[in-house]
Amino acid sequence: MIPQSLLRRIFERVGTASHDTTLRVEFSDGSIYQNLSEGPRPKVSIRFRNRRAEWHTLLFFYEGLFEAFIDGDVDLEGEQPIATLAALGHRAGIGSSTSWNRLLRNPLNELRQRVQEWRQSGDAHQHSVQNAEFHYALPSALFEAMLGETLGYSEGLWTPETRTLNQAKFNNYEYICRTLRLEPDMSVLEVGAGWGYLAIYMAKRYQVDVTVYNPVRRQNDYMRERFHRHGLAEKIRLVEGDHRDIVRESGRFDRFVSIGVQEHAGYRPKQYRLWAEAIAAALKEGGIGVVSTTTWMVRQMTGLLTLKYIFPGGHVPSLPATLAAFDRAGLMLISVENLWPHYQRTMDEWRKNFVEAWPQIQKADAAVFTEAFRRRWMMYLEGTGEAFGDSLDLSHIVFAKGRRADLFPPLPGSSPSGIGWIGGNEEPDCFR
Repeated sequence: MIPQSLLRRIFERVGTASHDTTLRVEFSDGSIYQNLSEGPRPKVSIRFRNRRAEWHTLLFFYEGLFEAFIDGDVDLEGEQPIATLAALGHRAGIGSSTSWNRLLRNPLNELRQRVQEWRQSGDAHQHSVQNAEFHYALPSALFEAMLGETLGYSEGLWTPETRTLNQAKFNNYEYICRTLRLEPDMSVLEVGAGWGYLAIYMAKRYQVDVTVYNPVRRQNDYMRERFHRHGLAEKIRLVEGDHRDIVRESGRFDRFVSIGVQEHAGYRPKQYRLWAEAIAAALKEGGIGVVSTTTWMVRQMTGLLTLKYIFPGGHVPSLPATLAAFDRAGLMLISVENLWPHYQRTMDEWRKNFVEAWPQIQKADAAVFTEAFRRRWMMYLEGTGEAFGDSLDLSHIVFAKGRRADLFPPLPGSSPSGIGWIGGNEEPDCFR
């Protein structure tokens, strides 16, 4: 059969790239390909349920395979089968600039990716909000089960003494606060606060005045209740808006922080510029900021599957393009730190929590949390974790408005390895 014979050749290429991972593929007619003839059970197994899935995979290759998986036409089995397949693909050169990879990149996929990015572009404010709501306005039961007590949707900081996800999240927030050199009564702007933990932490521990800009109404309602519960309704100002709206706060803030939000600013050079110029407009002269974002070293569109299923309008920023945009906006670079191993481990904790809590998550809203949803999010959690091991970075960018030598921090003690629990070994109040 045409699709099966051609698919077999592709899987042979993938399978022969590894001598220690068993790949088993069962086609819809019952025929089987397996790269290693002996050994334990297959580490990853692909089962095509019908010929439609085979044709779709042949036409769109790995994007088609995972689309068929999400639709239920393909089953994947094994310990983290999605991450394992991604790793095998990278070993085989998929995703590289080799001639083999160019053959696998069907022009139809390139076209679909460009159309998806164009349709979901966040140029218009309304589209930007819709993109954010697609992901962040999901029922909070999902995030409460997956993210831990802080509901912090970003990297943790895993020092040698760190044992729990909550502790890692606390470490990261404390590290960012120290990097910002917060002092009482400073004015701090946070863009994209998620469910509000960092704003609460900064207001309580450092006695600063916090303004939050966040575009998702469902998250904002959650934060308002959380701020009220902690007696901070008057201390934290919450504005429903995105990064472009902060230009109205001209020169108002001593400090700026944004964690995991630049990924939603957009792919186009204009969107890099607007992101940097908005931050510069809101900061006082001499003000310091921290942006934590996943990054590539090149500017490229986000993968089709991520745009389609997880983060519409999303874009992993180019670090060089970001730094250039900041420089043009008058934001002086102080430091860049790459913490991708910390985010990779955090993603693995989220994956474990998601798998363990899935029955409870599904009960919270069966109409939303379907089997297709579970498959989409397993692709997201496993695939992103593997991407950190391959080439995805997590950058902490520290900058200041204006060029002055006194804005640089002292060098001793600046490493994250010095961060630990405040007050000994007991876990602090996570302010849930």
